[in-house]
Amino acid sequence: MIEKTAITAPEINPKDFDISDLTDEIRVDSMCQKLLKHFHRHVLCSGNNLSEREAGALAHGADYFVRDFVIDGLRINIFTLTAKHVRGFAGNWYIHRTLEPNTIELESILRGTAEFYRFCADCGWVSAPVSEEICAACSDLDYYRLRINSFHDLTGDDYVDWCQECPLP
Repeated sequence: MIEKTAITAPEINPKDFDISDLTDEIRVDSMCQKLLKHFHRHVLCSGNNLSEREAGALAHGADYFVRDFVIDGLRINIFTLTAKHVRGFAGNWYIHRTLEPNTIELESILRGTAEFYRFCADCGWVSAPVSEEICAACSDLDYYRLRINSFHDLTGDDYVDWCQECPLP
């Protein structure tokens, strides 16, 4: 059981999360692991009365988005992310990269992503307007549900048009 006391934000320079080569990617992935563990502790101690399981689900969602999509997939700095990236992830990348894409799993990932970027804004690593835009993109679940359903209905050469409707940035 983690003690529920105030958690101090780690000292982070967002520029340290820039990625220009494989060495940077490995370094940034390691820093993100540590940051996400800190985020998990923060969520547990935030006073929102979340259980360890609920806090773990938020951290897991943020981890999947940040490490699998942003770092491994896009190879960009996690602090330069925009709402367009979130939309491309949820409306395209997640759907075609997941064996059985579904709104329950996607909603969990997006809930964790939104909370992570709120945390980043609270720590001053991203601006409040960027965080708000990311959170808004994370909450567009009806759109993502339609995207998943339309993906399952694809036939023939429909995939190219489907991708163009919600491109990756």
